Amino acid sequence: MLAGCQATQKWPPVPQGTGPPAPIIVLRSSILHSVLAEHGDLADTFAGRMTYLVAPSGQPQALAGPLAGTVKNTYIYKSYAAFAGDVAAGRLPASVHAVLYDIEKWPATPLDEQQHPQFYMRRFSTLARAHGLLPILAPARDLALVPGGGCPKRSSENLSEAYIRCGLAGADQGAAALVVQSQAEEFNVTAFRHFVAMVARQARAGNPRIDVLAQLATAPLGQPASVPQLVSAARSVHRLVDGFSLTARNVDTETTAGLLWAFSRLGRQ
Repeated sequence: MLAGCQATQKWPPVPQGTGPPAPIIVLRSSILHSVLAEHGDLADTFAGRMTYLVAPSGQPQALAGPLAGTVKNTYIYKSYAAFAGDVAAGRLPASVHAVLYDIEKWPATPLDEQQHPQFYMRRFSTLARAHGLLPILAPARDLALVPGGGCPKRSSENLSEAYIRCGLAGADQGAAALVVQSQAEEFNVTAFRHFVAMVARQARAGNPRIDVLAQLATAPLGQPASVPQLVSAARSVHRLVDGFSLTARNVDTETTAGLLWAFSRLGRQ
């Protein structure tokens, strides 16, 4: 059934009863709007779960209908400096509940932040908490490749191993959630599960209250993933993590819908 996601499909009812809660979800606002436009029944699966609805700073996120008031509006920042600037200028509306720091080896993140990720993640969390916002950290594995960084990748290790050795998952006490950028491993379920398990252990050692979220993508590194592939990866870790962050292309509405339906059942099996 999961593989046959068609626009006219009627979603099966969400199982009721006891069991672990449905997983937390982090998802871009624009993607969720597109999915619900074709699969309105999916709105019911968000009841009773924590959902971070992500958009770039300054972009409206308001949802009407069944989802109004059930999600945490979240601004995404690729730079601590940009976040601090918005805070100082009073540009964050009261409707924003959380902020996500997507720190990676790319032009959007200043080099100094790339070279000292732990320092800036702590600053990001502290500033967010000081203004009543939930901080979500999403450090990328490629931070171990930054020239001049404090913990460069060794020739004998891969990026996942460098990520763990460098303590990039060692979130500070102020972080509400850590997104494990695990999507590059999702086609290899064994490697995916091992990496997520190691990151979750490290993150919780530094902050026992943190929510650990495994990242999935509908097309990691440009390679499309099927719903069964995504569900297989999710099932392999769903008892190790608190939820999932989903990166989806605009053309992958059906894949996203199938995965969201699967998410609604994971916590109740």
